[in-house]
Amino acid sequence: MPAGHGMQQVRLAHANGFLWSIGNGLVSTSLVTYLARELGAQGIGISLIVAAPHLAGVLRLVAPPLIARFDRKRFCLASFIGSVSLLLLLPVLAAPGTLPTRGLSLAALIGLWALYHLGQYLATVALWSWLGEITPPRIRGRFLGYRERAMLAGTIPAMLASGLFSYYWNQNHPKSAHWLGYAMPAAIGALFMLAALEPLRRLAAYPQRRRTGAPSFQTQRFLLAELWAPLQSRSFLGFLAFGIWFSVANGLTQSAQFFYPANVLGLGLFSMLALQSGMRLGQIPASPWLGRLCDRWGNRPVLAGCQLLTAAGLLFYAAATPASPWWIAGAWVLWIAFAGLNVGLPNLMLGLSPRGSSTSTIALYFAATSLAFGLSSILGGWIYDVWGKSPGYFTAAFVGGWLVRSLGVGWLWFVREPMRATLR
Repeated sequence: MPAGHGMQQVRLAHANGFLWSIGNGLVSTSLVTYLARELGAQGIGISLIVAAPHLAGVLRLVAPPLIARFDRKRFCLASFIGSVSLLLLLPVLAAPGTLPTRGLSLAALIGLWALYHLGQYLATVALWSWLGEITPPRIRGRFLGYRERAMLAGTIPAMLASGLFSYYWNQNHPKSAHWLGYAMPAAIGALFMLAALEPLRRLAAYPQRRRTGAPSFQTQRFLLAELWAPLQSRSFLGFLAFGIWFSVANGLTQSAQFFYPANVLGLGLFSMLALQSGMRLGQIPASPWLGRLCDRWGNRPVLAGCQLLTAAGLLFYAAATPASPWWIAGAWVLWIAFAGLNVGLPNLMLGLSPRGSSTSTIALYFAATSLAFGLSSILGGWIYDVWGKSPGYFTAAFVGGWLVRSLGVGWLWFVREPMRATLR
């Protein structure tokens, strides 16, 4: 491929990530959880908002045979379009009066949120495989780091705009209209996601193995064998174990992390989005640097160091009190280190995937970690509903979460880095 054409492909990939991240910033999980609270969601309801998309994400396992049978580019675009179309329905069904009760509105909100993510997850299996084809392994860490920076540049202003809009809307409108302060940014975010598909449409399609004709027993056996193949690798099993542990540890504390700032510290959506935006501002310079470290040193040391830093963030949640709520900001400073995980995890996943046939590895990893995160989030929501009002619950949740997250680093010992070129 000519160098100029290669750079054009990289620019298109970054443009797609930038526009998509604006949409994601406008329709963040935080915004949807506050919308759900307007519809009466409690601990289990909030945990379902967090968990349902990840449970639906297990169906990513069906993506490899679909991608193998159909054109990868068309499958990716069609899945994204279907996903965004469902997101556009979310504000409509969440509107008071559209459905007979608030409970039905909440159920519709959770269902559409899950289906929207399912379409997105199916598309991203194809997209990660696609991006893996356009970037040489020796510079993939840097490519992912710069793509992450482009996405952060879109997410931060979008999240702040969403938070400010909801804050001023709620200040100037009655309680009955507060849901609009969350629903309107969601609808605008969906439109930005549609715009993000134009650079993706222009991205070059790469050759892939295709299967035609009706499904047969032999074809199904071959596809099952493809899903089973990554599990024969000790390195992939160690990587998968780290991803599952990481997902479970994060999921268990989701309800506590949501309700403690909102109900105990009294922080509103704008305050939380401001903290998230500050974290992402720190990730803008950190992401390319960490991607370069992944290329130079390998992914394991970057993942281990960043995991220990992000785990320690929960100790700042434990230190925050209604009298001194801003101790919580220390967590978001340490969570800048999530940039290393956001770059290192997909980089290592693609490195452990066979070139030209990576969809099974990608689907298996994301399906397993999605299931782990979803189930642990629901368990965490149930624990909150049962013991959330007990003295010392939040301290135990945050200190225990720090310990469990930190122990997950041990799984990286079993991972052997794929071959990589040393940067000059």
